[in-house]
Amino acid sequence: MSVTTASYQVGQHRKQGQRAAAGHTWSRRSSENPGCVIARVEGELDAVLHDELRGLLARSGSALFRVVVLDLRATTFMSIRAAVMLAEAKADVWRAGVELRLVSGRKEVERALEVAGVRPQFRYFPSLRAALTT
Repeated sequence: MSVTTASYQVGQHRKQGQRAAAGHTWSRRSSENPGCVIARVEGELDAVLHDELRGLLARSGSALFRVVVLDLRATTFMSIRAAVMLAEAKADVWRAGVELRLVSGRKEVERALEVAGVRPQFRYFPSLRAALTT
């Protein structure tokens, strides 16, 4: 997936009988802040999307951008494992000189971050605009 153009990555077709992915991810370059890329998770962020999200963050956290804003406003569920993975991803991109910012707002997502013990590692942004302009 290219982070320089709007791109969607929808859950891959699963063999019949398996649970279909309940969510998907996409990313695009911010038109408001050229040094920023916006990544978004829609639906459930569970084991089905872990590898997809990890790859999305790795591609988004390249040296081309100084900020990655992960928009979780459309995320309806986050596993504890995903919350821990986000903290690990934040450390990984930080070493590359990139800041990872979260925009959530949903109590389900905030609770998963709190239970995993990683919420203090992320500054709170009330909106996508706030995360992009700070």
